[in-house]
Amino acid sequence: MKKLIFVVSLLCFSVFAHAQLNSNAEYIKKNHSTQYENTLKKYALKEWNDDYSMVVWEINKQADALFEITNSFKSNNTQVLFSAVQEWSKDGYKSSNIEKFNKFTVISIENLLKLHCDWSMVKWEYDKQVKAKNAF
Repeated sequence: MKKLIFVVSLLCFSVFAHAQLNSNAEYIKKNHSTQYENTLKKYALKEWNDDYSMVVWEINKQADALFEITNSFKSNNTQVLFSAVQEWSKDGYKSSNIEKFNKFTVISIENLLKLHCDWSMVKWEYDKQVKAKNAF
């Protein structure tokens, strides 16, 4: 019986723990509210509709990817990031993303939030290509 109560408690905790924004998403929401609404939140709602726990999960995933990209970015990999942004731009935004990216003088959360991308996939593509580039 104790085991069952523990498992149920653990499941409840994991559901509720994922039903709130993490620190990266909270930072973006607080400091870049317009971009947060127009990108992360907009696309999470489009993807998951009224499954709000999944909306929160998606926002957290995208925010974490944005922070990881900016923290690991090296200027000698600008072309790699540019290609990943092109590859994973949201439908209808590829050309405007290219135009905006070309105007960046620094890779930052603030600048990247101006783009409409699937950031978790941009990060995956970026990491994969950087690893391959460094292998030879």
